[in-house]
Amino acid sequence: MAQAPPGAVLVGASISPDGNYGVALTFLPSANYLMDDVLVRRDERWALHMGGSGGGFHWSILGEEDRGVLRYEEEAPEGASVARILYQGQEHRMPVRHGHFLFVAWNVLAPSRDTPAEERPYLIGFE
Repeated sequence: MAQAPPGAVLVGASISPDGNYGVALTFLPSANYLMDDVLVRRDERWALHMGGSGGGFHWSILGEEDRGVLRYEEEAPEGASVARILYQGQEHRMPVRHGHFLFVAWNVLAPSRDTPAEERPYLIGFE
């Protein structure tokens, strides 16, 4: 959050199973803008690995060939508190914060145009 502009709020975050990478989705309400950042742990501190606009599907490589982190992030309807996501046959309940949700899958192969829809995260609905 130190790199985020003033007024930005954290929507969601996740740390990789090995503890070397992290993901943060922040929202700047004054500009209605999502920021998607992938972080790397260096010398006991977090540093920006890559970042950009949030929303939709994102995949970033993490140093291992064809493996990385998959993110699915979207706006939620007013009053929603949980987004229900189906991924690889399992349902995941993701909290809605500041009107958005973040789903993260680690150690995922790079998607391609031929990746079947059922292998991508799918929004079932909101609660």
